[in-house]
Amino acid sequence: MSESLPLRRVAARTRLDFWFDAAILVGYTVAYSYGFTGVVIHEWLGIALGIALLLHITLHWDWVVRTTGRLLRPRGPDKLIWLVNLALLFAMTLCVASGILISRVALPELRISLPLDDPFWDRAHTLTAEVTLGLVPVHVALRWRWIAGVGRRLLTRRPR
Repeated sequence: MSESLPLRRVAARTRLDFWFDAAILVGYTVAYSYGFTGVVIHEWLGIALGIALLLHITLHWDWVVRTTGRLLRPRGPDKLIWLVNLALLFAMTLCVASGILISRVALPELRISLPLDDPFWDRAHTLTAEVTLGLVPVHVALRWRWIAGVGRRLLTRRPR
């Protein structure tokens, strides 16, 4: 009888970060696939992603503070990652906020009525979704060494 080998040790916080980030990426990909999800799932998933974004920022607040402090010192990769993350935060926040403002299902379901019938918010939602779509791969590429390293440690078995 063969015994399965144990997975490599990865700190609980690192595991949480990895799987939570992966869930956000999958959730965003599904939510962006509007033709696949339809309006109901798109809106509820968008609201869930807004909550996940707040939790993600909370979980990584120490990194935000540390990296912002380092911006005063010359360290190229930190500055680029910080700028991409700031742009991603801005785009995703506007995407979620404009999505809530144009909601046709979720807000009425919650008995919230916003009399916004302005095409500006539809365009803002589409534009910020597209900007986010462009920034997510850049964000992943800039963090690829961490993603691949943690993923390898999480998904490979170590010899006994």
